[in-house]
Amino acid sequence: MRARRWLPPVVAVVVILATWELFVRVSDVDPTLFVPVSRIALAVPEVLTDELYVESLLATLRLLAAGFAISALLGVSFGLLLGRVRILDRALSPWANGLYAAPLPALIPIITAAVGYRLTAKLLVVVIIGVFPILINTFQGVVETDPQLIEVARAFRSRELQIWRNVVLPFALPYILVGLRLGVVRCLIGTVVAEFYTSPGGLGYMIIIFSRRFDMASMLVPVLTLTTLGMALVGIVGLLERRLAPWQQRAQDRP
Repeated sequence: MRARRWLPPVVAVVVILATWELFVRVSDVDPTLFVPVSRIALAVPEVLTDELYVESLLATLRLLAAGFAISALLGVSFGLLLGRVRILDRALSPWANGLYAAPLPALIPIITAAVGYRLTAKLLVVVIIGVFPILINTFQGVVETDPQLIEVARAFRSRELQIWRNVVLPFALPYILVGLRLGVVRCLIGTVVAEFYTSPGGLGYMIIIFSRRFDMASMLVPVLTLTTLGMALVGIVGLLERRLAPWQQRAQDRP
């Protein structure tokens, strides 16, 4: 059963890599820009053993962890408040939706002009890019809570805090976890964007260094690292989702 699950993606990866290698070998593309997979494989141990890579990876992980923690805290908190407090919903939801739809990387010059190129600027970029999927999904989960369940809870003289704990949060939990799954990817993107446009450091800065040297094989190593990191984080949040909201998974598995 496990072999059936893992065999198709493994075969797909092998086919894509073989096609990539063959295309670069037989076509007339510039090998400086379109490097074959074999050259990337040779560059992997050289880049991974470089001290700059280790320092950059740790810097990226620290920024991502801090940015995602702040995004999750703000997104879940404000999503719950906007979903339950009508006046806050009317006042702030248009702003949240507008910022979510805006090209947020375009705000980076404003952020750097306001706070400089310090770590604060990087954190602001990550949080601004990552918080809105969490906030909007949390808000949607609260809004879609079955009103009959709330009425039953009130009929049994439940207090507002008990309604939150026993009705609203369990109903909104799958939405919150989906928001966290989307938010962690957005935070990873925000981390790379922050490393591109603010103070140097991290895997994003390594990508810039290698691209300026036209060392595309080495440049793709941090790119693949970020891709692998993103897939791992999505998998971890998905596992958390199956553990904390198993009823949602069972509902999805029904024919």
